[in-house]
Amino acid sequence: MLDPNVVIAGARSTVTFQPDSMVRELMAYGEFRAAEQIMQLDAQAIAAIGVLASRHYSDPSRPMLDRAICMGVVEFLEEKSRPLKRKRRSYREWEKANAG
Repeated sequence: MLDPNVVIAGARSTVTFQPDSMVRELMAYGEFRAAEQIMQLDAQAIAAIGVLASRHYSDPSRPMLDRAICMGVVEFLEEKSRPLKRKRRSYREWEKANAG
């Protein structure tokens, strides 16, 4: 995990989000480990992810905001930026986990 203090210290902008709303999106992009971990992060870590998400959102490729947040989550947890496991969202796993 990245040090939230270091990430926040270099912030020019940030994105705010609710971690529980990102679990579904992370699963849809195939990031199951990150989906499990996001709910265990404290407010400072979430703020740091918002800074990273803002950087991804400002990229010339201009990803959708939820994609930029997911990329920020993965970068924060893995200490490096990488593409998400899926380019397109698939909600099948989310639907299976919440069926009933």
